[in-house]
Amino acid sequence: MLLWKRIVSFTKFKLMIEILAVYKFPQIKRLWACICITLVHSASSPSILEASDTDFTMSGSRPNIIFFLADDQSRSDHRTYGNEKAPTPITEAFSKEALVFDKAYTGQAICAPSRSMLLTGLYPIRNGCFINHTAIRPGLKSLPSYLKSLGYDVILAGKSHLKPSEQFPWTEWMRPVPKEGYPRPALPLDAIDDYMEKSKQPFCLILASEYPHGPYFKESQFDPNEVVLAPFQYDSPGTRNYASRYYQSIDEKENEFDAILKLIERHGLERDTIVFYADDHGVSRGKFTVYDSGINVAFMVRWPEKIVPGRSDALISFADFVPTALDLASRNSEVSNASFFDGKSLVPLLEGKTQQHHEFTYAVSHNQGIQNRHIFPQRAIHDGRYHYIYNFNSNERLNKLSIKDPTLHFFLKFGADKHKDQPEEELYDVGVDPFELNNLAKNPELTAKKIALKKALFKWMKSQNDFLSEEGIPPIFKVWGHQLDENAPRFKYKIPEKMLGTLSGKKVDPHLISRVVID
Repeated sequence: MLLWKRIVSFTKFKLMIEILAVYKFPQIKRLWACICITLVHSASSPSILEASDTDFTMSGSRPNIIFFLADDQSRSDHRTYGNEKAPTPITEAFSKEALVFDKAYTGQAICAPSRSMLLTGLYPIRNGCFINHTAIRPGLKSLPSYLKSLGYDVILAGKSHLKPSEQFPWTEWMRPVPKEGYPRPALPLDAIDDYMEKSKQPFCLILASEYPHGPYFKESQFDPNEVVLAPFQYDSPGTRNYASRYYQSIDEKENEFDAILKLIERHGLERDTIVFYADDHGVSRGKFTVYDSGINVAFMVRWPEKIVPGRSDALISFADFVPTALDLASRNSEVSNASFFDGKSLVPLLEGKTQQHHEFTYAVSHNQGIQNRHIFPQRAIHDGRYHYIYNFNSNERLNKLSIKDPTLHFFLKFGADKHKDQPEEELYDVGVDPFELNNLAKNPELTAKKIALKKALFKWMKSQNDFLSEEGIPPIFKVWGHQLDENAPRFKYKIPEKMLGTLSGKKVDPHLISRVVID
């Protein structure tokens, strides 16, 4: 038994060394062989690597970890978060058995960057996926690598939107399955059922639903007159019809989540399984932005007899999931809270040992590489109440810059004009203005707060090795698709004919414009 404990401790230490080698100290790789030999020979002797028993209320056998991720659903479209008309009875029932987080944030309100942040523990600039459809940086590790080294099966079921595949080495990818008469493919429930039946070791299942992401159902059972619109949405028959079809797609997501919860129950896994539920980001006046309607997401965690149901206003982020999973799988806080992660373990919060987590969360946006592409990069910082946003290509800021290149000026102006109502700075008090309709950036009573948040934001940007600065010109990126200098009638994107193909030689590789820095 003692030898086995040494081996387990050695595995945890090996994981720490591997992470450090990738993220901070590449020279450690040259020392690894010597360290391995020394540790193996000392396995039968007293060692500082021996794991001590924790006093966690979650101690015992390592849990199965299930993370259900909905696709493109706003937090405000949940009953749990105040919308009594929302078609979310399953998540509402789940929330009554879970710890519900009111201040959970993704770092970028778009699919691939949000998922990459969730599964690397790093904000988008550092992990490299800050343009949709692009990959994380070469050499970075992700959740499957970490948990597989701790003896877990790590399975993705459903949507991926993660690149490159070799840096997300799933034990298995259960692909979504077509469903006749439905607008999107479904979770592979039969494959998940079969796996739960046969599994003999702890597992982590990332269940990535395709719903309620559009295209939505063409017909809806929900009365358009009963849907709840946000204050910033234009109230019209067309908007209400669209929202009712969106509700129908939310309903299908609820059906999938219900099926998963029933599988957990049927296989007798409830007491041994911690279940996370979250939306990847919001939709209306949210997707592609850094507003709360995009980055403040639904987030709930259930573990019967281990987590006390309730609500938390602690400030948490998607970067916290990987450290949390490592903490649950290894019960080693030194590994899970290592400084190279941007997040930190939620376990103390889940145990009720603390009520606080982060001082700030952050968000980024770019608007390149999407259908209605343009240049409008944003950075934001949130302290849980005040939300500060800096717009790097607002007309207000663009007018201060001296840009001699006419092509570059055209595309910068094109992007700025799409956001003509957004100034250089925005500041919102979400405690009294949850939909962020009243910009307080010029309120003299909040000048000190604005300056403090701006200073903290730019300090964080420097620590992330961000390529944007208060004085610099926003770059133009090489992207996977949706180029700035090509027309796309299908997406109603059009620029003058004379500007087509004019950005040759002016685009930069997102992975080369900044490097991973962890200090």
